[in-house]
Amino acid sequence: MRLKARSGNRRKEEFPANAGPVRSCIGCGARRVQEELTRLAVGPEGAVVVDRARRLPGRGAYLCGAGCLAAAVKRKAFGRAFRGKAGAVDPSALGQALESGPAQGGAAGGSGC
Repeated sequence: MRLKARSGNRRKEEFPANAGPVRSCIGCGARRVQEELTRLAVGPEGAVVVDRARRLPGRGAYLCGAGCLAAAVKRKAFGRAFRGKAGAVDPSALGQALESGPAQGGAAGGSGC
């Protein structure tokens, strides 16, 4: 059985060349410049935490804002994003942390989408 080759007609989002790295939100799947998203990481205790300084070691996952948090929890995206190393995910604590302050790049806490 032969597999069809992918056609190149897939629509790609255009970002300026100097925009920086592009990441996907684990809640809604939107692709955005990294500075517009809030980074999540596995903290020292093993729980998922908001990494505003973007300095915690290991894999990171990105959210547009608090609105995408519910979608990420429903899709069980944290286990996939952190490759099974994510410990406890407390949606209420993450939601409060996302809404409490702006992201590094200036994006506000709201839904973002």
